[in-house]
Amino acid sequence: MSLEGLVTDDLNLPNVQTLRHISSNGQHTYESVSIAPKGVACCLMGAADRRPNGTKRQMFVDTPREGMPAIIHHKRKRWICKACGKTTYEDLDWAEGGRSMTGRMGEWLFKQSIKRSFSAVAADAGIDAGTVTAVFEERAAPAVKAIRLKTPRVLGLDEKHIFGGFRAVMGDVEQRTMFWMLPARTPQALARFFAKIPNREKVEVVVVDMYRGYPALIREWFPDASIVIDKFHITQYATMAMDRARAALRKGMDRPERVKMLRRRWTLLKRRENWQTKHHATFRKIKDQYPELAEIYEWKERACQIWDAENRRDAEMAYMKWLRDLPDRFRTFFKKFTTAMKNWGREIFNYFDHRYTNAYVERLNGMVDDANRIGRGYSYRVLFFKTMLQHGVPKKRPKRLIKTADILDGIDFKRLMTHIYGFGILAMFCEGLWKALTKKFHHRAVPLSTLSDRFRDPSVW
Repeated sequence: MSLEGLVTDDLNLPNVQTLRHISSNGQHTYESVSIAPKGVACCLMGAADRRPNGTKRQMFVDTPREGMPAIIHHKRKRWICKACGKTTYEDLDWAEGGRSMTGRMGEWLFKQSIKRSFSAVAADAGIDAGTVTAVFEERAAPAVKAIRLKTPRVLGLDEKHIFGGFRAVMGDVEQRTMFWMLPARTPQALARFFAKIPNREKVEVVVVDMYRGYPALIREWFPDASIVIDKFHITQYATMAMDRARAALRKGMDRPERVKMLRRRWTLLKRRENWQTKHHATFRKIKDQYPELAEIYEWKERACQIWDAENRRDAEMAYMKWLRDLPDRFRTFFKKFTTAMKNWGREIFNYFDHRYTNAYVERLNGMVDDANRIGRGYSYRVLFFKTMLQHGVPKKRPKRLIKTADILDGIDFKRLMTHIYGFGILAMFCEGLWKALTKKFHHRAVPLSTLSDRFRDPSVW
């Protein structure tokens, strides 16, 4: 088999020929020259009135290969103008403007820096971490502007405490993408941002926590949207009643008993539906020794079961019955829960009309923490760019590899059929043809020559 047309230059750069390549000292070193150098005119005389003036060796950092940094020493052609005496150099389309690196190296640094720390990327590339930071910030701003944000139908709004203050974090709950992050959570900062959102009438649901500043802002800027309080925040108050009751009970215990009660805490905090065998055994011991604590657990479970109701009316009736039947001696433990239900009841029960939670935005908060933990010392600007570029666009499904070797000899017809069915084009025809072919051929891939013969066979039609 002839290799003509298959062998390419080691560097794979346009109009560049590799002269030497040495792999040593933990790096790849290349020497290269341009095949047809393009000059730049220095004055009105243009390229016609100039003469060659040798070459100048310039160093460019390239993308790592085989886990090692790569350096290119390029012999850059230069000319001297006979008219003005100025020296000009050949134009390198593949070089990064203003830096001693290739353009693809700058793109590689930017893409790697989105998910990894600057120091880790710099170590792989063999350059300074400050250079990686500068390349990232230079490319990140236009990349974020290029993200086409669509006004979400269901907007999730939460806050994250980083860099000594609260930052507003917003997400598209339905599409599971980050919508934006603000440097502050003040009403003024939120109002300025809401004023810039296009097509605000598209927002139908806003999911928030019980922060006092949210309702007035939302009703002002999204008057037609329903406010939904995240159900996990309110059920958390019911679960906290168990901790209060357990803490009150521990005051009269000795140290061994307090330690034992602390270990049983997780059984009391879990929902009964999530219990394992060991949790049932632990609860039986608690019920025998501390029957009042077990009774409080049952009231906690009844409070959490309100959100299992099928509709709003059933949920409201279940809560009213729970509140009416709750013994007076337990009301102090559930005070936060009952107070929240009294102050935010309408927004809390809106959940049964829309069935949305802020779980994705809460997860976004965790991912912001992860990005901040990976690279210590990030500024808010860098952290915003990283999280926005990573989570502000819909996730693409990972491309699955075709592992069968049959595709080398023909067509993976079963995969081709999947794509054709997806478009809905010629579905019946392809199904009949596939059945006719599979009667004779049992392999997944059909050779091209055989497929061509079957197309010409009139009996198939």
